[in-house]
Amino acid sequence: MTEALSRAPLGVRIRDARLSLPAMLELVREAESLGYHSAWLPEGPGRDALTEAALLAQATHRIQIGTGIIPVFTRLPTVAAATALTAAQLVPGRIVLGIGIGHRQHMQAAHGVPFDKPVQRTREFAEIARALCQTGSVEYHGQIYDIDGFAMEDPVTEPVPIYIAALREGMLRMAGAVADGVLMNWVTLDYVPRAIELIHEGARAAGRDPSTIRVASYLRTCVCDDPERVERASRAQVARYGSMPYYRRYFQSIGFGDEAQAIEQAWQRDDAQAAAAIVSTRMLRAITIYGSADECRLRLDAYRQAGLDLPIIAPFPIDEPIEQTFERTLRGCAPAGG
Repeated sequence: MTEALSRAPLGVRIRDARLSLPAMLELVREAESLGYHSAWLPEGPGRDALTEAALLAQATHRIQIGTGIIPVFTRLPTVAAATALTAAQLVPGRIVLGIGIGHRQHMQAAHGVPFDKPVQRTREFAEIARALCQTGSVEYHGQIYDIDGFAMEDPVTEPVPIYIAALREGMLRMAGAVADGVLMNWVTLDYVPRAIELIHEGARAAGRDPSTIRVASYLRTCVCDDPERVERASRAQVARYGSMPYYRRYFQSIGFGDEAQAIEQAWQRDDAQAAAAIVSTRMLRAITIYGSADECRLRLDAYRQAGLDLPIIAPFPIDEPIEQTFERTLRGCAPAGG
């Protein structure tokens, strides 16, 4: 591992249903002390990621805090931008607004909103929010949103970057055209260069400089000397994502078609145990980082060499208190000099 790579930026995803807000705060403080570049907060049921981001940023000093992500179906772009800019007034330069589509079933069944035109909605949401987060005002006439004029009361002194969650071709190109950064998930080493190519194609088509767009990804990571424990836990998580059509199609596209099809059939029988058992070790090793601290750091560097600007470790629960998993993985993967 070269010194340049070992000192490259590294983020951490901090979210689990068993993590209280005070526990998250302690983990973010530890991540900051260890030299992590940023902490990313997915939004869960009953937890507002932008509120959490503001609270965690105020309680720390340097680390950037990003939402990763808030679904565009649950907010107006004007309100999301206003919330992010309000937080940024308190902690200039440290808030990132990450947005994405979310999952059809959750948006419709849990939030009661129709899942219509998700890609177009995300594009327009990003364009509106980005204009507000850079200039403080916007006029916009699109297919989804029609805004005659909206202006923030306070001038924008510190722009807030907009990241879009994207994984497949259409979303990657769109994100390259309109966002400041792209946040991926479950990527293999082989997929990273192809994804970056699509992002850059979208940027060039929009007349933008591709080098200005930061490419990040969540990487499921667990520092643990017992691979069987990690694999049991990871299989269940991969199978759960495989129940979602979007991720199922993605897994098929990266060479795991047999597993994706069999996982779908298991879920049709409502058999979670069978779905998890189908996930092969080959698949786990391609989309999950686990092993000793040295092994995990080497894999993270491999992702950097593949083109990722910002790897984001995403510790996941195994059969122990979740705080232990987070703390061990945070320390084991910490950037050199942190």
